[in-house]
Amino acid sequence: MGKLTFDKLKKTLCMFTLVFFVMSFTAVSVSAESNDASKWNQETKKWDTEKRTWNKEKNSWNNEKKTWEDEKKKWSKKKKGNEYNIWLNKYNAWLHNYYTWLNKYNKWDGNHRKWEAKYNKWRNNH
Repeated sequence: MGKLTFDKLKKTLCMFTLVFFVMSFTAVSVSAESNDASKWNQETKKWDTEKRTWNKEKNSWNNEKKTWEDEKKKWSKKKKGNEYNIWLNKYNAWLHNYYTWLNKYNKWDGNHRKWEAKYNKWRNNH
């Protein structure tokens, strides 16, 4: 009778061990992040950082643009003289720099939208 009880206890412990092993293995595999998910998370962080930087620059350029446009309105009535020509040269130089930056921003924004479409497609499939 003692040996029979010991065998039942042994079988029960083996079953609990097996169940515990399967449960822990399942939990680890479910909670483990796939390589794709890790890659996408890193890229998301990178793009978010870049987006914040570009948005700060965009706000700065827009503020400068507003200032230049206000000055342009003031000069619109008095378009003669050396002071106007000096201001106009500065304005045109700034405008050239602005359009150069805007071109870079638009390229970045296009690349970001392409990446976002790929990311959303991946996210919807997983």
